[in-house]
Amino acid sequence: MYCFVLSWEQRKLGEVAKITAGGDIDKSKVNENGQYPIFANALTNDGIVGYYDSAYKVEAPAVTVTGRGDVGHAKARNTSFTPVVRLLAVKSDHDVDFLENAINTHKVLIESTGVPQLTAPQLGNYKIFFPKRAEQQKIGLLFKQLDNLITLNQQKLNLLKK
Repeated sequence: MYCFVLSWEQRKLGEVAKITAGGDIDKSKVNENGQYPIFANALTNDGIVGYYDSAYKVEAPAVTVTGRGDVGHAKARNTSFTPVVRLLAVKSDHDVDFLENAINTHKVLIESTGVPQLTAPQLGNYKIFFPKRAEQQKIGLLFKQLDNLITLNQQKLNLLKK
């Protein structure tokens, strides 16, 4: 008989990450192109609503999580960015691709009866099992490659439909 001991540690996300909610943006400084993307709560266009040329609020790598409407969708971000209201930003020393997957596989509990909303404290209470950093990177890379393959095949399917 074999006995396996997992070296994964369960922690609340808020204990191992800084979680902030997006804020208002300076619309006079927003451009169609630029160095630093401005991400909103949207799932379309990768959430990009514009760019800043010389400023950002969250340094990459980090993860964004939708906080209103279709809540709980995490996305790894490898470029510094500014989140807009209702978008949560998660900054951690953990691998962002691993963290994206861990958040996306978490069941979101909606506590309101109106428009679904996920707050920073609620996200901070997510309990996640974390392996060692090297294992996080391997798992994160695997899921990133799978996501890229799914996207590529979806694009091919859309072309075939046309």
